[in-house]
Amino acid sequence: MIPSILYFSPLLASWKTQFHTALCMYGQTVEWKAIQSIDQSPTFAIVLLAEKDIKASDWPLLASRRTIVIVDEWSLDNSVKWIQKGAINCFARDDEHLTAWLISEISGLTVNRSHQAEDDMLQIIIDAIPAPLFFKDHLHIYRGCNTAFCQFLELSREEIIGHSVYDIAPKPLADTYYKADCQLLAEGGTQRYEAEVQLGDGSIHEIEFNKAVFTNSNGQAIGQVGVMLDVTERNQLISQLDKATRTDPLTGTSNRREFNLIIQDEFEKRKHSEQRLSLMTLDVDFFKKINDKFGHGGGDQALQLIAKWLQSQLRSSDSLFRVGGEEFYILMRDTNIQNAFEMAERLCKGMATHIFSIDQKPVHITLSAGVIELDPTTELESILDMVDKALYEAKSDGRNCVRPVYL
Repeated sequence: MIPSILYFSPLLASWKTQFHTALCMYGQTVEWKAIQSIDQSPTFAIVLLAEKDIKASDWPLLASRRTIVIVDEWSLDNSVKWIQKGAINCFARDDEHLTAWLISEISGLTVNRSHQAEDDMLQIIIDAIPAPLFFKDHLHIYRGCNTAFCQFLELSREEIIGHSVYDIAPKPLADTYYKADCQLLAEGGTQRYEAEVQLGDGSIHEIEFNKAVFTNSNGQAIGQVGVMLDVTERNQLISQLDKATRTDPLTGTSNRREFNLIIQDEFEKRKHSEQRLSLMTLDVDFFKKINDKFGHGGGDQALQLIAKWLQSQLRSSDSLFRVGGEEFYILMRDTNIQNAFEMAERLCKGMATHIFSIDQKPVHITLSAGVIELDPTTELESILDMVDKALYEAKSDGRNCVRPVYL
């Protein structure tokens, strides 16, 4: 940041000419740069903002710049309000004290940090912590971090300290962090949540944040400290394990556990909408003969071929489940009983005319099916019992046929 550059908002365009003259009278050479919003200025820059130019979205960045709010009429209450939001000072347009204050800033007549030795010792201590650690003040500005935090974000300490989350993270992510920070400071205590973080290479990681408020002697919240844990691999493993428990390992279709989870959710939706929902249960006819002829390996291959063929015949809105040895369920959304019956007949006829190959030998397979439309006034357990009985009826009636249930 070049100290002689002053950034200003639109409503100060005409005013800055007169103010520039006053600074020049005292030997100050400055360069003025117009900005439409505070995020167009660099951190630590001196930024003069007309009060009426300030938007709510500018507030999180006030403290990461040396922001001076220029008001038409100065009052102590209004000045304190802006300082509490992060501005370094507040002046009226015609206040000559602003000239003196800026000359002091531009000349570098600011107080150096005190207790530098203590700060250096604290930095050594937190740098020894392997987990990314940071702390912010009550205005959400980073005031410290350890080496692990810098390495994780692939940013230097200079690119972090004194900055807002809006300076170092994309706005959608920064909005999440800022909202969590506000909640923590308001409620006090500790906070734990997971959120995405974008690294320097653009990759997105899932992070667990563990944060706590620290207070002054009066119990007033003056900032927060946070530790980050990268849980990306853990969450991916959990997701993979969860998917494995919902997937039939032989055919790759969803299994009965997944069906039980989905059918409950779909049945509840059916109670509150006009959407039709039907269920088909399918069973492979004379499957024992396939096992006897080709062995269990051939039977497994047959099930894989059947599942693949069924999946190829379904709509994108349909869901296929293997719920037993050679039994499948098909959940059909936006489908009434008549359409479900027609679809089941089409599948049975298609399967009967399709020729599969196992061990390079042709195999003819047929299916028996039962179909039912889910009625929200009927218990789900009763519906499942009825459609299973319809399947058994199809088996008893000679197989390779469909039996519907009409409620």
